[in-house]
Amino acid sequence: MTTSEVRPAPGDLNDPAAGFSLISWEPKGEHLFEVRARYEHGQQPLALAHAVRQGGLLVAHEAYGVPRGHHCVFRSVSCAMPEVTPADAGGPPSPLEPGAEFSLRLACLDPDIRRGQLVGARFRADALNGSSAAGQAEVDFAFLSPAVYRFVRSSAGDGGGEEDRESGALSLELKATQAQLAFRGVTVDHIPGMVLAGAAIEAAGAAEVPGTVRRPVGLTGTFTGYATPDEPCYFRTRPAPEPEAGSADGGQRSATEVWAVQSGRRVFEGTVLTSCM
Repeated sequence: MTTSEVRPAPGDLNDPAAGFSLISWEPKGEHLFEVRARYEHGQQPLALAHAVRQGGLLVAHEAYGVPRGHHCVFRSVSCAMPEVTPADAGGPPSPLEPGAEFSLRLACLDPDIRRGQLVGARFRADALNGSSAAGQAEVDFAFLSPAVYRFVRSSAGDGGGEEDRESGALSLELKATQAQLAFRGVTVDHIPGMVLAGAAIEAAGAAEVPGTVRRPVGLTGTFTGYATPDEPCYFRTRPAPEPEAGSADGGQRSATEVWAVQSGRRVFEGTVLTSCM
């Protein structure tokens, strides 16, 4: 693979719901790439995860040869906006403006290659808006053939499990829309991981103390089961341990643990970071 060749992103790999248009990709070394994209819509920091998700799928298909018909199964996601020190006169990073182009310095970490086929990997990227850092995100995927996906999906059970007994505020019931249940225009048989991640951020916001104004600046999450679209999915929250004192943003970040329960079992668990505006 020639490392200096910039290649256009195939149009069929774009996902309009993600809020980005892929422009090009370029190999930069072993398991290293630069992906260029155009921002269309979406709120940070989750927008960063959407961008890295799309960039990871792009290089998985184009650089590693994952067949288009294989299923991409989310295992984990994280995203964070740059921290700002009290001495930063410029304040928080400027949000991406619709139409702005930016680049992802994308690394494929721990690629799991079996019989010449990529079956799983973590993709981590720093996003650059011009010369300014826009944040970092990481996604972890498994790539399953249709036959393997059908087997795994059918063996996931009917959703029955031990009742979730941990205390937490019932912050949100997720009711996925038809638009959210589509991937590149095709209806899927589960609630997509990015929809769960977005609902986790909303649940953390709903759990904030009334009168406080905070913005989400980070998320880490693990997908622990399939979430079906025909059963209620509830998000619960509780305060997480405070970040270490003396953090770069002056200790103004707070953390909320979030988990989603469907039919008595967890399908998502993670932590949302927020910061004073």
